[in-house]
Amino acid sequence: MTYRKTYSYFLTHSLFFYVMRHTVEAGESIGAPKDADPSNLTSSYSLPYSECGGELSVAEDSSGTLASPGYPEQYTHGLLCVWTIKAPAGMRARIYIEDLDLTSTPTCEQDYLLVDVRGKNSSSNDVERLCGDVEDVPREYVSDDNVMVLTLRTSQAGETCRGFKVTYDAQHVVVGCGESVSRRQFVIESPGYPGYLANESLECHLTVTHACDSSEPSSEVCQLRLDFESLTLQPPELGECRLDKLHVQGQSFTPPLCGVNSGQHLYVDVSGRSSTEILLMTAPLLPRPVGRRRDNITGADIGVDRWEYEVENNRQWRIRVAQIPCSCEAVTPGKPRAPDGCSQYYTQVTDVVRSFNFDGKKRDLEPCWNGTEEECGRQVWTGHLNHVHHTICIARQPGYCGVMYAPTDADAFLMTGHAHAAAGFNRKNLYGSSQCQSDYVVIPKGRTPGDEDSCPHDRFCGLQFGNRLLGPVVSYSLPFMLTVHTDEDEFSHSVDTNNRGFELRYTQLPCAGPNMG
Repeated sequence: MTYRKTYSYFLTHSLFFYVMRHTVEAGESIGAPKDADPSNLTSSYSLPYSECGGELSVAEDSSGTLASPGYPEQYTHGLLCVWTIKAPAGMRARIYIEDLDLTSTPTCEQDYLLVDVRGKNSSSNDVERLCGDVEDVPREYVSDDNVMVLTLRTSQAGETCRGFKVTYDAQHVVVGCGESVSRRQFVIESPGYPGYLANESLECHLTVTHACDSSEPSSEVCQLRLDFESLTLQPPELGECRLDKLHVQGQSFTPPLCGVNSGQHLYVDVSGRSSTEILLMTAPLLPRPVGRRRDNITGADIGVDRWEYEVENNRQWRIRVAQIPCSCEAVTPGKPRAPDGCSQYYTQVTDVVRSFNFDGKKRDLEPCWNGTEEECGRQVWTGHLNHVHHTICIARQPGYCGVMYAPTDADAFLMTGHAHAAAGFNRKNLYGSSQCQSDYVVIPKGRTPGDEDSCPHDRFCGLQFGNRLLGPVVSYSLPFMLTVHTDEDEFSHSVDTNNRGFELRYTQLPCAGPNMG
């Protein structure tokens, strides 16, 4: 084992631990008194964990505080405390030293804090011995794997000080273009994130290998889940991702995505694959004042000598990726395996589902000739995507037998028709297989409360929501799901122009309540 020296903290040639382990049980708040009322505890409990040793598990998007025994009062002599901080598989444990006050000696041989960031599978030798003041040492440490070990040792006699206080959390491993990764969880970031991409062409390839953990035979991977913390690309042109796109090659067809999809997620079936390619492509924004128009007869792109539209140069991405094992017993915490055939999966009693690129906008310059026209530069929706055939699934919660869908606002269901030309009071809803043949959503056996039609309907489209009556749609069909279908026809001469897509709030209905269908 080799060691290194930095500032006034030092490394040691030998380690010997008498490990006093205290496992924090599920549901026990870090730092909470053991006799505290659990109903009054929250994840932000202010007291640090200060037992002498223990195993501290930290979940994704959470954090904790650890302090030496007695902090901020002086620690006692003869302490040997070992803490193991464990992050979820595929992530890294991180600590930030808020305070450090240990007796300072030239080689930190009396009182010291050892920080072991090597992890169980690492071959590195990063074990660091700290003493002295917080200003004399680096403040942040990140583990090589998902485990970090902290050891506090104090001498049998001599001066004592306050000790230490650290915060800890779980950090995603960030990977970039051209890498190959096998971690169970990781993050993909665009170059320069959180800054915007340069206005140039980029092909960002990433290979995900599915041999997650050779020590776990049940860890064969069946799905990838991609959570788009941020995903902004150039918008579709008439429903097609011609310029920028995200594409994941799975076992079944996954449509390319473009436009604005921050906050969305996507499941991809990768069962039986040894690896999966993720591709992000960007093209330069159109130069000004030249625009682009598609010839509706030949399908060719035609350069025009005036602007057709303008979009912001705000392209970026931050995508959290989780590999989902096939075994139910090996599910990644917080990332449930979706039922087969589901591209999205929601597990709450109520939540919001939306079409891809629902929030995409652009400045429409097509009406502009001299710049004084009333509609020159208006903000318009860039529209839903073509060739989408995917299923949104909802986990039925205990005690619930139905689900109700309702648009989130007046412009939250624009699927079929000329949305800009139709004023709000002229917008019509369409339903049924005879009326909805191009772009529509399928809600099995759906009906609007109060509608006396003897037959429920599956397909819903148009520019408002409902069947014979406008309003929410209720379904008691199991399992809970909503299927999205869009065709390839969003051309400018088509009736389907400026269609935003849909954003629906679903609410599960209790079995004991009145039947609203």
